[in-house]
Amino acid sequence: MAGRNTLSVEGIVILSREYRDSDKSIIIFTKDRGRLSFVAKGARKLNSKNRSSTDLLVHGEYQLSKGKAYYVLNQGQVIEGFMNIRKDLLKTSVAMTMTVFLNDVLVDNMSQKEVFELLIWTFNRLGNTKDPKFLLRYFLIKSILYLGHQPNLVACNICNINSDNYFYQFSEGNLICDSCTKEGFCIEADLIKIYKILETDSFDQLKEFEVTKALLEKLDYFLEKLIEHITDKKFTGFDYLKKLTFEV
Repeated sequence: MAGRNTLSVEGIVILSREYRDSDKSIIIFTKDRGRLSFVAKGARKLNSKNRSSTDLLVHGEYQLSKGKAYYVLNQGQVIEGFMNIRKDLLKTSVAMTMTVFLNDVLVDNMSQKEVFELLIWTFNRLGNTKDPKFLLRYFLIKSILYLGHQPNLVACNICNINSDNYFYQFSEGNLICDSCTKEGFCIEADLIKIYKILETDSFDQLKEFEVTKALLEKLDYFLEKLIEHITDKKFTGFDYLKKLTFEV
């Protein structure tokens, strides 16, 4: 913090869009302040000193001044550009899915250091992984945990008995066995198991059962609906991934 009307922050660009003639409207996920918005004047000009630091997915340091209505970027410095992500279409799409989620779920000026550190960790591994979609699932599940939206996936909320098949009711956050209800999203024991494996980092347990494509697709659908309930808006992060011709 350099002064009353200036601010120095570290963050990752999660939204970068055109604003006026040559400016950019930027949203970053900061290490100490959660989501933060500012305007980067002239950043779309080819010779702008702030052009590269305001690109989507960039991890940087930003010196801001507080204007009448919003912060304005004075200077940005790139810490990491994650070029190994940018040169791969699938990995870039996965990273953008993470940023869409973060922009929808984060709160302005509220620190979420665990999620910030998780994002840095995930981006560092995303550039070299052979399974970007696995990292995406892991990131979303851990973020949901850190943000305090962990779903109850332990036992039936009514009879408190373990079962092989449940129904999850997103509006109430209830897991109910198929003996107590037939309403909600049908969720089998294997889906709960893989969710808990990713949530608790118990990766050795993945060897104990077959993770089918159908199971992963259902996990993705569950995550999509869970995120929509958390944010109260349509989650579009998976849409482009579904259109890719790659096996994801």
